[in-house]
Amino acid sequence: MTDIWTVRELEDAFALHADTVAAAAESGDWEPFVQLFLPDAIYIDPMQGIMRGHAEIRPWVTATLGTFPGSAMRYPEAWHLLDLKDGRIVCELRNVLRDPGDGGSYEENNISILDYAGDGRFRCERDIYDSPTMIRLIESWGRRCFELGSLTSDEQSWFAAAYPHILEQQSNAAPGM
Repeated sequence: MTDIWTVRELEDAFALHADTVAAAAESGDWEPFVQLFLPDAIYIDPMQGIMRGHAEIRPWVTATLGTFPGSAMRYPEAWHLLDLKDGRIVCELRNVLRDPGDGGSYEENNISILDYAGDGRFRCERDIYDSPTMIRLIESWGRRCFELGSLTSDEQSWFAAAYPHILEQQSNAAPGM
């Protein structure tokens, strides 16, 4: 990359990215997020691997973040840094699950590295997080939601399929069973 980006351009691009993620997490419509990337962009996720272009990014983000349990998360920024020379934004995002019903907080952070392409779009995003830790977070949150009865029937069905031992433990703990 030979361009030198301005602080304003990178800050604006990052603000657009953050606003788009927040709106998509709220609405469930992740297409505006997909459109933040060049058609041939690369997206790297620890659990999914390397995705190339809109045709691979779209189904992944829709299935992962647009449906439960991803749809129960929000992604506020903890901090970000700018690399003006390479047009890179490095940020820490908080993956925050909704309150299980007792005021509790369930979250895990990840690092995202965004390579800016100009005109408010990105050529690459790399997400870095510990997959087993994220899986344990969702399980512990789901366990607490089951205890509190705060999951919808569809969410309970998802957990029953993904974590059948949670339902078994809940049944064994129920009085009179």
